Amino acid sequence: MGEKAVPSPSRRRVKRSCPSCGPDPGGEEKKGRGNPISVQLFPPELVEHIISFLPVRDVVALGQTCHYFHEVCDAEGVWRRICRRLSPRLREQDTKGLYFQAFGGRRRCLSKSVAPLLAHGYRRFLPTKDHVFILDYTGTLFFLKNALVSSTLGQIQWKRACRYVVLCRGAKDFASDPRCDTVYRKYLYVLATREQPAVVGTTGSRACDCVEVYLQSSGQRVFKMTFHHSMSFKQIVLVGQENQRALLLLTEEGKIYSLVVNETQLDQPRSYTVQLALRKVSRCLPHLRVTHMASNQSSTLYITDTILCSWLQSPWLGG
Repeated sequence: MGEKAVPSPSRRRVKRSCPSCGPDPGGEEKKGRGNPISVQLFPPELVEHIISFLPVRDVVALGQTCHYFHEVCDAEGVWRRICRRLSPRLREQDTKGLYFQAFGGRRRCLSKSVAPLLAHGYRRFLPTKDHVFILDYTGTLFFLKNALVSSTLGQIQWKRACRYVVLCRGAKDFASDPRCDTVYRKYLYVLATREQPAVVGTTGSRACDCVEVYLQSSGQRVFKMTFHHSMSFKQIVLVGQENQRALLLLTEEGKIYSLVVNETQLDQPRSYTVQLALRKVSRCLPHLRVTHMASNQSSTLYITDTILCSWLQSPWLGG
């Protein structure tokens, strides 16, 4: 019997092409097959629909092949279809549910609160004494208010987060008093980006980062400080007491700037001058890049680029 010759793996020619770059210009097309079709010619909805049938592990691996598939596999529509396929009950529209679990008292059951229909996911939560604040992934900060409502039996009851309003847009991060007791969270500090009008001699407006301070009880803005357009921040944390509150601002480059404000004077309509200073994280490692911060009343935790490092220090010391 004759044996069929099989080419060795080392001699096989595999033609690969990146969908973002088109077909391989060096390869020869076979007769009768016509021009190759690029995936980029398909509608984005069709590509997302096809990819959504892949396992989650394969979607992640496909997103690492090239720039085109990285953007497609990271699209919200792909993962929304995957979630609906894995969990059919999520096909309902009203799936943005928020629930509160009481840890004390007689009633320890779950209570449902209002869900902001405009929210693009839930990125951060912060409960205060009277209300709840939610930041979504598009930078919209929602203000969930509590109120007295009437039950079906005619009784008046206190219901948490039963209505909401949009506090501000363009928010990057927000923070309040780091103590666990919500009674101390009188003010809400919001790190946001705002368009500033053009100054004399320039054309067009510029986007500048700023810190806006709101009363948590009413959502009223009482203070605002704007930074130079060359300064870009991504996170804000608070340390210290009310009369000497230190604001730590983390830049995109991993540097930390600090400034001190007096919260007891924020409700007075007057102008303030604050000094923004570069904060030394460590004298031993001055070039250390910080990626995240966490704080309590008197200490700060810094997470670096490669390792987890913590410096427990007074907020007024340099490291």
